[in-house]
Amino acid sequence: MENAPILSLAGISRFPGADLEAWDRYNKWLSEVYATLLMKAAERTGMDIYQIVRESPEYPSGVFFVHYLNLSAWQDARKIPESAAITEEFRNWQKRNVIDYAWSGVYQLVKSFRNVRALSGTRLDSRIENASVMHFEAYRLSPEEQDKYNAWFAEYAVNIFMPLFMKLPGLKGYDFYKHTGFAARNDVRETEFPASLSVVYFENIQAFENFEKSIELETFRKTMWNVFPRGLNFKWYVQYQLTQSWRK
Repeated sequence: MENAPILSLAGISRFPGADLEAWDRYNKWLSEVYATLLMKAAERTGMDIYQIVRESPEYPSGVFFVHYLNLSAWQDARKIPESAAITEEFRNWQKRNVIDYAWSGVYQLVKSFRNVRALSGTRLDSRIENASVMHFEAYRLSPEEQDKYNAWFAEYAVNIFMPLFMKLPGLKGYDFYKHTGFAARNDVRETEFPASLSVVYFENIQAFENFEKSIELETFRKTMWNVFPRGLNFKWYVQYQLTQSWRK
């Protein structure tokens, strides 16, 4: 998995009480300046900005994904001078109490299912097209539970349930990630990340809601409950709407 794609993800909200005009300036900088500088690096293959579907104090209002070819590419991109400038600019927005930087994690793609891939060929790719909604799902697990979950997912979810999910109308992709142990930033509110992460992509919010009601998902959860009778404690369970994307 040394050459597997990397997803760097960050969650940011408007700082409580922050000036709305300053918040608007931040969002304009994010989409018009930050993204342009970020995508200059050959190691980066894409960026996506998302807005939460239903506001919740438990989750940041905005999330952005930055896609990398592999872990070495992520490490190399951090050495580029523009990266240091970008990091410092984020700190400035924080110091001015404009943004609340909730978290910033680095994940490696383990398994990916797509109806249509962003790249030709069979290489894993963390990017996706024509998916306006993404669902974030991760659990709080002990190391022992995590090992058990990984083994169950590799044997049953990958071989049985994922192919069934991909037949559901409007479900565009399912990605399973593992945490790399690296952090994109340390000056964030949350610094502990789930060891694994599922990102499920949908054509629209109605497709997600249909997925939630599907017999396939009900069977998936019942099977998990048989393996984990005490249940699984969610760390993340939330949906975001795509607002902007950049690709190479």
